[in-house]
Amino acid sequence: FDTILQWSHGKVVPAIAESWDLAPDLSSFTWHIRPGIPFHKGGAGGGGKDWGEVTAEDVAFSFDEVNSNTNPDSVHDVAGDMSCCYGHTTVIDTYTAKTEIIAYDSRAPGWLMTPLRDAFGISSKKVYDEFGSEGMREVFVGTGPYQILEWTQGDRVVLEAVDHYRKTPGVKTVTLLEVPEEASRIAMFKAGEAHITHTSLPNVSVLEEAGGKKRLIEVSIKHLGMNPNFLEKTNPKTGEPLDNPGFDPSFAWVSDPFADGCNWDILLEVVPNEADVCDAMNNPRKVRRAMSMAIDRDALVEGLLDGLGKPGCNWAISVDNDAHKDEWCMKHDPDGARALMEEAGQGPFTIGIWVGNEPSELHQAVSSMWQQELGITTEYHTGPFSVWQPTFVDRSFQHLVFDGEQGGMPSHYAKGREAQAWFAGGIMWSGGIPFYQRIYGNMLGEPDEGKRTAMAVEFGDHEAFWDWDPTLTEEPVYTVYNDSYMNWVLESTSMHTQVANFVYPLEDITLK
Repeated sequence: FDTILQWSHGKVVPAIAESWDLAPDLSSFTWHIRPGIPFHKGGAGGGGKDWGEVTAEDVAFSFDEVNSNTNPDSVHDVAGDMSCCYGHTTVIDTYTAKTEIIAYDSRAPGWLMTPLRDAFGISSKKVYDEFGSEGMREVFVGTGPYQILEWTQGDRVVLEAVDHYRKTPGVKTVTLLEVPEEASRIAMFKAGEAHITHTSLPNVSVLEEAGGKKRLIEVSIKHLGMNPNFLEKTNPKTGEPLDNPGFDPSFAWVSDPFADGCNWDILLEVVPNEADVCDAMNNPRKVRRAMSMAIDRDALVEGLLDGLGKPGCNWAISVDNDAHKDEWCMKHDPDGARALMEEAGQGPFTIGIWVGNEPSELHQAVSSMWQQELGITTEYHTGPFSVWQPTFVDRSFQHLVFDGEQGGMPSHYAKGREAQAWFAGGIMWSGGIPFYQRIYGNMLGEPDEGKRTAMAVEFGDHEAFWDWDPTLTEEPVYTVYNDSYMNWVLESTSMHTQVANFVYPLEDITLK
């Protein structure tokens, strides 16, 4: 599925839209669609039917389907991102569509409209009309350089190259196999049964010794969302009061700005005077800080990442970024952590972490450090994202989340994505922080890159004081391919670290 635009060599380039216009008053994007782009005919579930070419109707349908402003039932990863900034997309004529901008996003159109980070493909309105939203889930009619011939859940996807306006692939057929066991993936790569794979960092060198060449996809900044700190009052998009059903100040790590004697407005300051912060807000801050101090990040890097990563200091700004400040880094200090817990009047407690289907080595390592140094007991809450997703959206979620942010993002991109209500209607991983809401909105609308970078530094300073979202590590994410079998010189790029990105872009592969 092609996106409306592409990202190549650090800039936005045409794709389904051969050109685009931003209104002088920043009120809309107009997309000029490339005529003659066919939808796939042989795709799985498509039945060989001619679905016609891409038109403005397909573009408007695709935009409005993923946007939670226009489709409240959207569960797409970009639903919240879209809802912050965009209204309806309308058809102007056969090859022209217009997207309403309700809050200008200074990252656009690279953000959301290309595979730079999150994005969405353009789907066929005719397929939707025939099969409906549920039925089209297994009808793969896209527009990309490969069409899906076969899809078996939990097993494989078989792709076939098609003639393509952007680039016709040099490899005719590609099979993607789901192999959960890392040992099996390594064995298949060594035996020549697989030519591209992904593995944990300690095993990258094993694949290199077997003839593999690693390709850096991105650096992932692992961080820890300290839910349920849902502290915002209003929705910045509507001005209406926010419902925060997950907020529970009885949790030791949840600050309560609504308690008697507390000043909620202090949460909007970059770095407040600690003496002005009430105990109901400051003691949980000390608990969060103690939990962060108790984590030995160097041990995580050496033990889990084989020394290939580095300790992280801010969840949205890499230590390699020019905006980074060393004072954001948390030193491992178990004695200091215990002293902070004592200052807060807090003894051992139990805390919950959502871990997906099962706890990772990172979950277990951090939990062990908390238990050993602070007596904190961890409960793992399991289940796929699809089960928990409604609680992320309605702000009722009450467990910690380990997440990964893309370390290669420019510092001047808006900060605080999934931890404030510009994202309302989408996934809220990390609570609702009033300062994040303010800085995110200000960065979205600020055209000056230097001013946005200065705001990013304020974001880092604020996080370093409050510890809403402690950072753990920065780890490179590699895909490994058989260098003796293929060349892979990238013409299109993406910063996303989801599994699908390990084989993106396939059309840039040539066989030796």
